Amino acid sequence: MNRLSKYATGTILVLALGLVIYLGINYSIKLNEENSRIQLSELRGGAEVEVDFAEKPTVLSIFTSWCPYCNEDAPKMVALYEKYKDQINVYGINVTNRDELSEVQSYVEKHGIEYPVLLDQEGDVYKYYGGDGFPALCFVNTDGQIIDYIIGSVSQDDIEASFKKLLGSS
Repeated sequence: MNRLSKYATGTILVLALGLVIYLGINYSIKLNEENSRIQLSELRGGAEVEVDFAEKPTVLSIFTSWCPYCNEDAPKMVALYEKYKDQINVYGINVTNRDELSEVQSYVEKHGIEYPVLLDQEGDVYKYYGGDGFPALCFVNTDGQIIDYIIGSVSQDDIEASFKKLLGSS
């Protein structure tokens, strides 16, 4: 195989893999022991919070206060949190190394966010769970598997469909 053919084949394989992931086909990642726990400071009071995926299915809403799409989706997440809070844990994860703490506090107050907002000060959680854009919604079942993933703003119905899919997988 000549060099051009190898390059073309490699490019096609990468694009096909990206399409498979984008479409959500067999999109199930088992978290390894090192990354299966998240422990971050909570915005309100600064207490260390450990996310326990085994407790309940969990939605991680990764955001920044300056992101227009995050601001667009915040009311949707607040409504879905209210509807599903007895069945699903929801955590806001602010990428604090790309934000201002005072702006994060204003964002939480403006949108009436009641679920815990954790501060990802180094951006490690963002890199692991959502490093492709904002907002990033990561749906993790009680077995620690990511069963759905949304990047960018979508309708509340689409987000709710992922909440329901999460409940069906746990």
